Amino acid sequence: MLSQIEKLSSLEMDVIPKYLFMRDIMKLDKRESHMRTVKNDLLKSALVQKVLKEQLEDGSWGRFHSLNTSAKAQYTTESALRRLLILGLDKDDFPMKKALTYMRKYLKREIDLRDYKEKKHDWDLLTRLFVAVWILKIDPSDSLAQAIAREWAKVINSAFVGNEYNREAYLETYKEVHNPEKGKHIWGFQNFYMISLLPGYINANVEVKLLDYLLNSDKGIYYIYDKKLMTLPDRFCSKQSVRFIQAFDLLSDYSRFKDFSQAFVNWIFNNTSENDLWDLSSTAKDGIHLPLSSSWRKPQNRIIDSTLFILKVLEKLKINDRKE
Repeated sequence: MLSQIEKLSSLEMDVIPKYLFMRDIMKLDKRESHMRTVKNDLLKSALVQKVLKEQLEDGSWGRFHSLNTSAKAQYTTESALRRLLILGLDKDDFPMKKALTYMRKYLKREIDLRDYKEKKHDWDLLTRLFVAVWILKIDPSDSLAQAIAREWAKVINSAFVGNEYNREAYLETYKEVHNPEKGKHIWGFQNFYMISLLPGYINANVEVKLLDYLLNSDKGIYYIYDKKLMTLPDRFCSKQSVRFIQAFDLLSDYSRFKDFSQAFVNWIFNNTSENDLWDLSSTAKDGIHLPLSSSWRKPQNRIIDSTLFILKVLEKLKINDRKE
């Protein structure tokens, strides 16, 4: 990884990858004068402005979870927030402050979301989960969202108290904690929202059992990757690989995940390009995680973005090289 960082630092980068490299890889203080200057340029960039121009006065992007295709919207509130976080915005930026205010109002039941209420689900329970996840991704210290995370953690802690997952214990504690509407669908835990919410809220023993369960399940993580995580993608340069890396990025928020990550790390380093960096190819562009650069007409920009996308995960896992 040190080799990749050194090579990346010698390349000319667009403003967004430049800022992300300095903040997330080099760990420079964002309050420093040079960092503030680059951040101001980042906020003015076309990729950021493309998202911000659709933000409404109340801080949302219209619907929160389900895209309003009839209004020709490009983003839901949560997809916009995901993209902005990936592009380098944080809780100190005004658009994110507006979004936080909007979401906190919802958790306080001062406003309602614009989404169509899905009848088969306990929609109030689920949307409060969805909103809490995005609040904590922006501001992990938020007490309203923390309370929701602790409630769901009780359910998971009870389900994995034994040597393996106990479905009956999950259902019993779910009903005890959430008191769901009769006849409504019981929400599972193998999905982006639950896996995003739980790091730091479940005990270490449960974390190990949860990770082992997720990695060996054929279902993957709903909304992210729908295949078995212990099976490596057939081709590195593919959309499947991008989703696979996204799943491992999500799991790397768990303190014990490094113990499970060696096969993933080996796969990553086995797929460096000739220049010892990574190139996920043009198929990686999904408009959310990539691109980071303003244009991929230059292959170097695609390589920079691909490499940063991967380095972020390795950094979270505290990986210096493939032999760790």
